[in-house]
Amino acid sequence: MTAIDVDDLAMLATGFEAAMRDAPDPASTTAALVDLGWIELLAASPAQAVATAFGALGTTGSVAGLVDDVVAHALDIAPDAGTAVALPPPARSAPPGTRDGGRIVVDGMASARLHHAATVLVPVAAVDGVEVLAVDADRVRTEASPALDTDQALVRLRATVDIADATPVDIQGAWPAAVASGRVALAHQLVGASRTMLDQARQHAVDRVQFGRAVSSFQAVRHKLAESLVAIEGAAAVVDAVGDEVDPLLAALAKSLAGQAARTTSAHAQQVLAGIGFTTDHPFHRWMKRAAVLDVALGSTASLPPEIGAELLRRRSAPRLVEL
Repeated sequence: MTAIDVDDLAMLATGFEAAMRDAPDPASTTAALVDLGWIELLAASPAQAVATAFGALGTTGSVAGLVDDVVAHALDIAPDAGTAVALPPPARSAPPGTRDGGRIVVDGMASARLHHAATVLVPVAAVDGVEVLAVDADRVRTEASPALDTDQALVRLRATVDIADATPVDIQGAWPAAVASGRVALAHQLVGASRTMLDQARQHAVDRVQFGRAVSSFQAVRHKLAESLVAIEGAAAVVDAVGDEVDPLLAALAKSLAGQAARTTSAHAQQVLAGIGFTTDHPFHRWMKRAAVLDVALGSTASLPPEIGAELLRRRSAPRLVEL
């Protein structure tokens, strides 16, 4: 894969963030990123593309169906802004589709792209692995339901489709690789969201005065902010260790640690923000809710450790993350 120059990548990251902040809706955000070269960057250098785009999504709190492109690319399907990809159900990694006679039963999640996509790709469990079926989006759309994340960056997807209405799609990539790539992408987004939550709490602690002193001067507050920073940087180190060739074990570890960092940071930041952190008057709630939803996509902080442990036992070795 072609590595992008650091200066060019920084410029592109700035452009991504600006586009995300200016776009009025998810469809516009995706279109703007495609115009800026998101698809080409994903093809040329997947690791850099994912780190740049999903880090920006996490930082800005924006909504875009980019995880669809990452999963499609890993399956060797050309990404398309008009195509959504059905993801596994919460805290799971199994394909969202199963065959039931002459029907496909879909039980999973989908990104915000589902709301404006023309086609949905449904990974279906098969005897010899996973097959992918293309279905008209009108046949799988479900009514919007109340969600923790009101922007519905990820939504629950349940549908039943006749096999006659589905078209097989040729894939070269493996499903575990697609899951791993999606996990790394969401891990970058969780780290970006955690950094924003920490910054919001830190700024509040600096600005807020209690008993004649800045809140940031209290040791208990400093400890919470420091614990959050340690969790974020630890997760970020693992996420950044993933290259273009994604190791499923490393991807699971990155997603698990990023989810835990987000949970730790959201809890500490909410306490530092005090009363306003429990209201919608402060923007913090958007990142906190988004992180909670992202955590359960493609495996959660609770479900991934047993999976990681089983894989370590199978391999009888642990990967070296950093050369000392």
